[in-house]
Amino acid sequence: MMKTSRWARPVMAGAVTITVAAVLAACGSAQPASTGGGGTVSSGTAAPGNASGPGPISGVVASYEKAPTAVPITTPLKTSPPKGKTFVFLQCNVAQCTEESTAMKAVTAAIGWNLKVIPYQSENPATIISGLKQALQLHPAAVGLTGIPQIEWQSELPAYEKAGVPIVVGQVGPQVLSKTVIASIGNDLNVQITAKVLADYFIANSGGKGKILQFQVPDFPILGAFDQAFRADVQASCPGCSVTPLTGTIAEVTSGGATAAIVSALQRNPQDTWLVTDDGPWVDGLPSALAAAHLHVKIIGEGADVTNETGIKEGTMTAFTAVALDYGMWAMMDAVLRHLEGMPNSANEGLLPVQLLVKGASFTVSESYNQPADFATQMEKLWHVGS
Repeated sequence: MMKTSRWARPVMAGAVTITVAAVLAACGSAQPASTGGGGTVSSGTAAPGNASGPGPISGVVASYEKAPTAVPITTPLKTSPPKGKTFVFLQCNVAQCTEESTAMKAVTAAIGWNLKVIPYQSENPATIISGLKQALQLHPAAVGLTGIPQIEWQSELPAYEKAGVPIVVGQVGPQVLSKTVIASIGNDLNVQITAKVLADYFIANSGGKGKILQFQVPDFPILGAFDQAFRADVQASCPGCSVTPLTGTIAEVTSGGATAAIVSALQRNPQDTWLVTDDGPWVDGLPSALAAAHLHVKIIGEGADVTNETGIKEGTMTAFTAVALDYGMWAMMDAVLRHLEGMPNSANEGLLPVQLLVKGASFTVSESYNQPADFATQMEKLWHVGS
């Protein structure tokens, strides 16, 4: 069992309403949908990064910096949700899961449901198993959990299938959906989008000649997917660029050892004047360490935390995407409500609003990326609840 840090989440960040078909066209795959961000790339338009040279790309990148105005889900429920049901959220022991739990309280209150929270320890697989067993005893309408891939709790699926209780997951990496595991929030499509947003930003702002060190922790499946997608995007769109991988271990990043490893690698490879990370917290202490080593490096990445976002505003970090933790809980409940109505999930069920956070862009420093600002009101309208 891997120990998770900020539940090895995916990312989601650039301010762009990108059509997934357009984004994935460069990867040889097409999916109908839009991420609900600010800029727009229609299915008939070349995906960002496919333009020839950094000039055309830079125009598209600028649109990523706009905050989204609409949530990705657009199809309303048939009727308002029945009241009085119980939702169980399994809460891990990192700050992001606490944020999610608080958000889920607002979600269940909006529809008149009861929320039960069961804590578990990310580093201890036995606690997720016992938590799932305990949750089933509460006879819930559904159960939600984030960060822990299905392989760690596979043994509990037969009991949930027998009881007819659906499970919704978030930020777990690749996930096969079934009649029991009905939705995955912050899924692989978000990873593809975020990787392309950041790759395009790097290409455009390095003049198509950038040299970047990629600090990666592929032992987290969803982070490994980002690592691969970022490299592929740069290699496909920027022949004058180079990516130097630096692989960290889970023990290293959870003990705060990433900073020293990155500084050492940059000293060995002074041609690398950019750094990309697959999770913001890995580099919280990097700006001061770089300054002490007299290194000048632009820092970009996915999964920004408060430290990264503050660094962007202060100019010590360059560009990040951030995770819409709060909206993710509304999307999790949306999947449950559609399941109860017998409706198919929205094509964009697992997608999260995205914005590229750079100095000068409008965003609020927060553990959760909360745009559009009225996302809760938009979701309540889809559910036929609220004022």
